[in-house]
Amino acid sequence: MQIGNVESLRAQNRDYTLGMSSSLAQRPLLRWDGFTLRIDLDMVELLANRQLAARVEAIRRLEVNGDGDGLELRLDIAWKGLPAQVSATVRELRLHRRFFGCRLEGLHGPMGVPLPAALVGVLARRFGQGMVSFDPGDRILLVDLRRFLPEGLEVRVKDVRCEGRWVCVELAGGSVAAVLAGIPNEPA
Repeated sequence: MQIGNVESLRAQNRDYTLGMSSSLAQRPLLRWDGFTLRIDLDMVELLANRQLAARVEAIRRLEVNGDGDGLELRLDIAWKGLPAQVSATVRELRLHRRFFGCRLEGLHGPMGVPLPAALVGVLARRFGQGMVSFDPGDRILLVDLRRFLPEGLEVRVKDVRCEGRWVCVELAGGSVAAVLAGIPNEPA
């Protein structure tokens, strides 16, 4: 389905979500092999694009590519009707105490023009729904995953690398603590 078709369908029906091809319908988002978690970038794109189409009118498409220890995210957007592409490169991917973090290496606007990193902070405050924060001094982006990961979960990540269309997360030691009602679970 081409983007122009999606836009016309979107205009006709605001509840429309992108379809899923039959080759992706049965693929898992995550796989693990021993202590290596593998995240399928094709599925990440599919799910993100379905959510973005329903929530953010200006965003047309997200594309995620990985190489080594970094990810490049490209957004096709339409700002006041004008199409443009924005890209960001992140490295040093981490997961710690139910927070995902990474370092912003580069942010570029249309025609590859560098954009100020502070723009990520503005976008995080506006669209992050309280889950995303950005420190412009250190260029660190944090995503609060506490809504999605169980309380008491402590996961350490040994290494993150991209291999083809997979993000491979090599896990180190971790634990799941018992959560007792009324008693806050403070990590040691």
